[in-house]
Amino acid sequence: MKTLSALLIIVLLFCGCSKKESPEAKRPTVDPPQAVQNEEPVIKAATPEDPGPTATVVSPLSILQEQARSSQTKTEENVPRQTLLVDHHVNPALQEPKKILHKMFSVNKYAQFAFVVPPHEANTRLRGTFSSFTKRGDAASGDRAADVDLMLFNEEEFKEFLHGQMPSVNYEVESAHNQIVDWRVPTTYGDPQTYHLVFSNSAGTKVKFVEADFTVSFQ
Repeated sequence: MKTLSALLIIVLLFCGCSKKESPEAKRPTVDPPQAVQNEEPVIKAATPEDPGPTATVVSPLSILQEQARSSQTKTEENVPRQTLLVDHHVNPALQEPKKILHKMFSVNKYAQFAFVVPPHEANTRLRGTFSSFTKRGDAASGDRAADVDLMLFNEEEFKEFLHGQMPSVNYEVESAHNQIVDWRVPTTYGDPQTYHLVFSNSAGTKVKFVEADFTVSFQ
């Protein structure tokens, strides 16, 4: 009987212990926090197929040079350009042709006849004819012995001629006693220009006689 009672007590104690839950069992299961890992970009080596981004190098010297060029450009734009005479478009009044020579005259060393071309004349022409003789009024004396030279000088060239120099000229007739002339006179700009038509007796010592008819026209 005592043995049966002891067994019953052991069974009751065992059942009571199994119904009690440990404090650890009542706690909810929580996963431990995981450390957040920072993802770092992967650096790849440059290859011929993928050279990577192009780096732009900016130096202080290049910045200063660019600023200087910009300043110089603005300065040039603000400074007005100096106008020249050829920049002015001028429509001069139409000039009538002028007879500068229509007579017979003698030539010992030289004989000159001056005329003035007005400013802004671009189409001035000198036209005329002359015949020379060794005897006044004797057409039969108009042969090679009566040859004279004809030249057209500007003011500076004529001064050189007077001082015994022979300037290089673009308008010249050498050794002729019967000649037709048609010369285009250089363009004038802001100022009038004086020209000298010169007959020279350089081919002989005798006095020559020249009959000439010349006109200057402005087309």
